[in-house]
Amino acid sequence: MDRQRIYDAMLIKAFRADITLGQMWYWLKPYKISPPEPDLKRQPPRIPMRVQSFVGVFLKPLADRLWDTDRSQDIKTLDWMAKLNSENTNRVQENDQQNLYRKNKKDRQRTAFLRDNHEHQKSSGQWGVTKGKTRVRRMK
Repeated sequence: MDRQRIYDAMLIKAFRADITLGQMWYWLKPYKISPPEPDLKRQPPRIPMRVQSFVGVFLKPLADRLWDTDRSQDIKTLDWMAKLNSENTNRVQENDQQNLYRKNKKDRQRTAFLRDNHEHQKSSGQWGVTKGKTRVRRMK
């Protein structure tokens, strides 16, 4: 049997069972398939995640089809996956993730700056406080 077809069948089975990628790789060991392999398509990144999350993020057309069909249609879905083009999906998602990470980092920095600025204004402008946030030593 074709290695890609076995891998795709296990991907569908793992999606239906809602397991992690590590468990799916354990299921593939008897077939002597151990991702990452250069000849297999639709391989997940090497991070711990659930198969449903991987398929939902990186293989959106497959996820839509699996959610819309019943388990009895899995053989037709497996035949459909042979025609599915999923070459560039991982790269596009990596770029989107990097852009999102950069945006979140800038947002966190801006929030921290505003919070610290507000705390400084609040602590140095109180009537009961005799000294500001920075303490100045007197010279003798």
